[in-house]
Amino acid sequence: MRTDMKRMGTKGQRAALMGALLAVVLGGTGCGEECVDSFDCRDKGVAPEGQSWACVEEKCTQVTVDIGGADAGTDAGTQTDAGTQTDAGTGTDAGTQTDGGTGTDGGTAQCDSVPRESVLGTLQLQTGFSVAESADLSPEVVSVVSTPGPTYSLFALRQTATGRDVFALGTWPDVKLGDAALDTVLAPADRADPSGTFPSYFLAHDGSRVLAGYTKNGFPAPGSVAVVETSDREATTYLNAPDNYTAVGTPNAFFINGGGLDTLSGGPGVYALVTSSKPFSAVKVVDFPAQVGGSGFSAIANNGIAVFGYAQQDTYVNVAHAVSGTKLEAALSSRTPVVLTSEPKVDVGSNFTAAAGFGNGVAVVRGTFSGATDVSRFPLTPGLGGGQPVSVGTREPVLNAADACTAVELVSSLGSDLLVGVKDVNGRRLVRIRQAQ
Repeated sequence: MRTDMKRMGTKGQRAALMGALLAVVLGGTGCGEECVDSFDCRDKGVAPEGQSWACVEEKCTQVTVDIGGADAGTDAGTQTDAGTQTDAGTGTDAGTQTDGGTGTDGGTAQCDSVPRESVLGTLQLQTGFSVAESADLSPEVVSVVSTPGPTYSLFALRQTATGRDVFALGTWPDVKLGDAALDTVLAPADRADPSGTFPSYFLAHDGSRVLAGYTKNGFPAPGSVAVVETSDREATTYLNAPDNYTAVGTPNAFFINGGGLDTLSGGPGVYALVTSSKPFSAVKVVDFPAQVGGSGFSAIANNGIAVFGYAQQDTYVNVAHAVSGTKLEAALSSRTPVVLTSEPKVDVGSNFTAAAGFGNGVAVVRGTFSGATDVSRFPLTPGLGGGQPVSVGTREPVLNAADACTAVELVSSLGSDLLVGVKDVNGRRLVRIRQAQ
């Protein structure tokens, strides 16, 4: 069972508090109780079509799902989270996904008769935003990232039973999964057993390279990130990165939300990987509180303001703070991390399960891992003269979930716009959302 405390089920949390985490990691053999509810069965992987995992007599068991004829998809908790295990579907920035949970993809009888718009399904667009183009998306794509404009080349993280691979995804809006992978995310030592790895559902881009990652069982969770060259086909670089959960990129640098990087092991925080020259160098740039429930979400706005977060220790609710680009640059040069809790908080108003830059702001998918309530944007304004704190604006609703019949599966940036991955009975697609002029 995955040991990122943020994603553990109730049984795992109790076991950790009792000092019996190792027994839980090895399958719950310490007390003979494998699960308390279906949430604890997330690490069993994707169930066969027409099946889902359920907790039956304290054992994780596959049960038949009545899909009502349409599209069972990868619903009912079979998507993997932006971190490291199956988790009722999650995802976010450049990568994390939020599946709508059970009965949310329009494949159940309760959704068959619900009226839906062809692009947004049953999601409701809010005042101040407009829909531009949309494009169909392969069911195997779990994360998407774009190059800087004005021509947007896309890359995808594709997950199969045997692979965790980075692919070219065409040029927006002509989205098409490439015929061959650019490279695998798995380091050589882990390729023989891909089932023992849990993809971190992010992709980040630094202007010429793509970063992806994964973790494995353990506490803290061992992990690795892959820096994939997208053009000149140089060898992919693999680096140690425990607890890596999300990441964002800026020109010549990646910022990884996790527990360490390369030879650095400074505990939970944000680690920069400087890619302007080889060998790449690692610097811890943001400190989290000493006690957190797990690593969290990351995003960066067009004006260089970053949003980083973590899960609270007791509630596992995600929180986030905004950090100016000036402070990140200073932390890089001085090697003195920013104290995240000293920076302005993004008052999301609920838990959230994904984040991405959206113009000069950040978009978050509010709700839980079983379903989104809305996608909302928070404006981010630099402090005057560079010395004043960042200003975080009030919440701006972008998309509201009217029901559970259209799922929000991912969010990512496209220049100053937002890409939202949605799924319902009409399939999966990427939708480009713009701020109204």
